[in-house]
Amino acid sequence: ESAPRFAVALSYPGEHRVLVTEVADALAERLGRDHVFFDRNFQEELARPNLDLYLQDLYGQQSELIVVFLCAAYDAKEWCGLEWRAMRNLIKQRREDDIMPLRLDQAEIAGLLSIDSYLDVRGRSGAQIADSILKRLGANRTADAAAQ
Repeated sequence: ESAPRFAVALSYPGEHRVLVTEVADALAERLGRDHVFFDRNFQEELARPNLDLYLQDLYGQQSELIVVFLCAAYDAKEWCGLEWRAMRNLIKQRREDDIMPLRLDQAEIAGLLSIDSYLDVRGRSGAQIADSILKRLGANRTADAAAQ
């Protein structure tokens, strides 16, 4: 089985683009720009009909770790909702280790339960958030290697 195309894929609402750009840049420094899915860096590739299906595959099959920036704006956005559905499908397939929920506020998120854990990143810099993502990615890789 070949390695996923992206080590990390970011899902977020546009309202938080400045912070997420900082996170994406910090991740790209460590992992390489081609290994971090951040929509702004793949605009040409994303200019296509049936983008919803393309994104489902990108998040579901082509990404090692999906980082989702949950907040009121995320819950309200149509495209974020589509991406969140792809993630919930991974949970259904018992691939919850592939998802890292981050919280930007305490908004209710459809499909997120009180038993679900997340990392509260309010007040953290983009670099600090990227460090946390890299720690999780490393932990996942260690667990995957041990399971082999």
